[in-house]
Amino acid sequence: MSEGISAVIPLVRKPKSFGRSDTYTLVVTGTRMVFAELTGDMLKEITAEVQRKGKEEGKGFFARWGDQLKASMNYAERYWQMTPDEALRETPGNFAIQNTSVKKIKVSTKDESRGSDDAARSYTELKIEASVGKFEFRVDGHAKPIKEALQGVFGDLVK
Repeated sequence: MSEGISAVIPLVRKPKSFGRSDTYTLVVTGTRMVFAELTGDMLKEITAEVQRKGKEEGKGFFARWGDQLKASMNYAERYWQMTPDEALRETPGNFAIQNTSVKKIKVSTKDESRGSDDAARSYTELKIEASVGKFEFRVDGHAKPIKEALQGVFGDLVK
């Protein structure tokens, strides 16, 4: 039986010390959540490929730079074409949490802005409490679509 993908959530960051973070793509299935790490080498590959294509097409610097930004933002889309097992094996930093171990998921919008003119400083906080541990992430984007995607799999466990 195939393990279908229910949601792909890009740019899920696990904070580390000194403002650094590890970045993942969250691949949600009916049985588990796979956290696929976005490594520096992957970003270099994306950049090199986009630069190569842009030069072949005769694009200028700014057009290639724009293409690089789009490519890195859309990189997570590739997980729709992979199996969850392939995503899990992709890099050594990848890990999974079985859905049956999840006790609670909290999705909320956090605001670091210093006023109404600084709205770009908000993010989504994702907290997962499971029998294997507690996990906290920061996700770019609004909480509502993330919450809805997770509710489709976890129902009332998502708050």
